[in-house]
Amino acid sequence: MRILKTLLIVFLVMLTATPGIAQKKKKQRKKKHKVTALKLYDGPQLLAGQQVRLISETVGKKYAYFIAVDDQDIPNNSLMTGAQEILLMPGDHKIQMRFVSKGQIAIPIEPFEIFSFEAGKNYTVKFEHTHGKGNYLDSAGKTRIRIWIEEAGQDGILIKKTVDGFGRSLK
Repeated sequence: MRILKTLLIVFLVMLTATPGIAQKKKKQRKKKHKVTALKLYDGPQLLAGQQVRLISETVGKKYAYFIAVDDQDIPNNSLMTGAQEILLMPGDHKIQMRFVSKGQIAIPIEPFEIFSFEAGKNYTVKFEHTHGKGNYLDSAGKTRIRIWIEEAGQDGILIKKTVDGFGRSLK
């Protein structure tokens, strides 16, 4: 009888504690995924009108993230995640991205040509991805990734690049 009471008490304690534990874990997960822009210039934080903001879009399980600016690598410990929003000083910059389509491909893309970014403007990196068919080499060779930069809120492509599944530029 005493064992049955003890088991019942333990069961009730676990039943009441479990929802609280689950809620705490859910709150921790939300904090973990907070996205902030990575500042890639020296000195204090500049006002929005003095800096350049580049944001890479995410479409489903496909996204691109920044891996280098002006041939300087952006520190990263993962092939699947990295900075999707960066802050720069205005002026000429050479941007390099890694494209990821989860479960299909994760490749560094040859850098864009040097482009002059204007102070106070936000830019968006967008892409289209067509995955090739066949074995790995055939598939990668037939894969097409078109990636470009637009000024946020404006129509028109400012600079673009099309690459194969190896990240090499196509004409």
